[in-house]
Amino acid sequence: MEKIGLERILFWSKAFKEDWTVYIVVKDMISLERKGLIGEVETKLYGPTGILTTYRKTKNITVTTGFQMTCDMMGQASGQPKGFQYCGVGTDASTPALADTTLKAEIARVQGGYTRSADTIWRNDATFGAGTGDGVIVESGLFDTTGPLGSATLLCRQTFGTITKGAADTLVVTWQYTLS
Repeated sequence: MEKIGLERILFWSKAFKEDWTVYIVVKDMISLERKGLIGEVETKLYGPTGILTTYRKTKNITVTTGFQMTCDMMGQASGQPKGFQYCGVGTDASTPALADTTLKAEIARVQGGYTRSADTIWRNDATFGAGTGDGVIVESGLFDTTGPLGSATLLCRQTFGTITKGAADTLVVTWQYTLS
């Protein structure tokens, strides 16, 4: 759900008076604020000639283990965990859940490139080149290591509409968190 300014909510309240829609919007916005780490994932599929053929963008879900590890990264005096540098893709479209610890059907994982911009935007760009992660992709997640599969800590997982990656295609997956 997109956040909206308090002025707009107050305007809606005055315009609709006791309309339940306004109450639900306000309630959902407050609920989002309490969830902690909220970001988005963007996927771009480029064909063999480099032309963008498929685009998806959606909010992510930060899973429990990822949130816990993020807290450890900020609070542990020694032995701090590494960051989340590795992006995985998979073929299972089941709904993401806070209890997820892996992708449900991972087919490939690559190391992404970390950047920080505007002092508050954390970003990881991962490229699955020709011959890597080919197939029908519907899920992605960020991990702290390359694997083996099931041994890494999952930060976040999301599913999206089908992306069919051929052997000559390139898939770019961008995970982004805006911290404020």
